Amino acid sequence: MAGHSIINYKGVDISYLDYRGLTTKEMIDAIDVAVKQTLSNNKSIPLLTNIKDAYAVPEFMQKAKKAGKEIKHLTPKSAIVGVNGAKKILVNTYNIFTKSDTKVFDDEESAKEWLIK
Repeated sequence: MAGHSIINYKGVDISYLDYRGLTTKEMIDAIDVAVKQTLSNNKSIPLLTNIKDAYAVPEFMQKAKKAGKEIKHLTPKSAIVGVNGAKKILVNTYNIFTKSDTKVFDDEESAKEWLIK
């Protein structure tokens, strides 16, 4: 299901942002939900983001950068799938602005395995 959810992978909770098929507004709404839930839980949780077939417009990137800074202290590991071509530039920009080290993976399974280690 697209949007934000908490998934459990091999006994570990992962904050999952799935932007596939969402409009810009829905993507921004998903960020708001993720930030609110992460801050209210106030516990460390890895983050998995899927941007396959999603388009990041400047409004979205601005929101994502702000959100990344807000929850950085609670998301020690961050992985992203669906990155190719120009999206790699967006990930690098995100990493610079949030002082994050988001790792890029080809598939969700590999990302999840890395996140739980």
